[in-house]
Amino acid sequence: MAANQTARIGLQLPAGRIDLEVTAPDGDVPVDRVLPLARALADKVVELTVLEVESRGRSISCRAGCGACCRQLVPIGAAEARGLSELVASMPEPRRAEIRRRFDEALRRLDEAGVLADLHRRDAWDADDRRRVGLGYFDAGVACPFLEAESCSIHPDRPIACREYLVTSPAENCSHPTPEGIDAVKPPTSVWTAAARLEPPAPGSRSIPWTPLVLALQLAEAEPEPPTRPARTLVAELFRNISGSLQAADADRSA
Repeated sequence: MAANQTARIGLQLPAGRIDLEVTAPDGDVPVDRVLPLARALADKVVELTVLEVESRGRSISCRAGCGACCRQLVPIGAAEARGLSELVASMPEPRRAEIRRRFDEALRRLDEAGVLADLHRRDAWDADDRRRVGLGYFDAGVACPFLEAESCSIHPDRPIACREYLVTSPAENCSHPTPEGIDAVKPPTSVWTAAARLEPPAPGSRSIPWTPLVLALQLAEAEPEPPTRPARTLVAELFRNISGSLQAADADRSA
């Protein structure tokens, strides 16, 4: 059995400090093993962000039962895609078959809306493409396969990008979003992109390795054996990616 090594790691954010005790095994592991740490970091970042927002007299309007954002294009890393695929595979029947049916139905509707082909060409997108495809996806009205009664049915296992999506504008505005009607809260760092960068990019691609949630099962089936790397290397790289994002955000605020 591989030995574990534990370290305390601190991360300074504009709204406060995060201190975590991180345990990593010796030896190589897939990126999937780092996901629990990435989720815990994201939750801590969001918690501090919410406190900072509330200190300025504003409040987060996102609540259970408001599922408009669950009809947006949700980006996830390959490790998250594999995690969701394993989650679905672990579900008892007939729920597993129902969730798979929802994924198939979502892909069918996106294909009819002319969006699916663009999702498969995402490595070639520019900024205009991201906006166009994102709007087309939302206009298709395709709900996340895990959405039930306008709430997330896998809330503890939801993607990191979902955890980081916050607004202070009225919840009803999210059903018909406009730049003027949505007041989004941007956390000081994006943990989902930091985690996604742990995966090797596609050959010739310069973008962050990611996939739309709706393609998660397909991606996991196409890549059943993820590559492995030393666990301590993955943890260190995750924190470097987060620190780099924080430095970029500080530069933007100073500009």
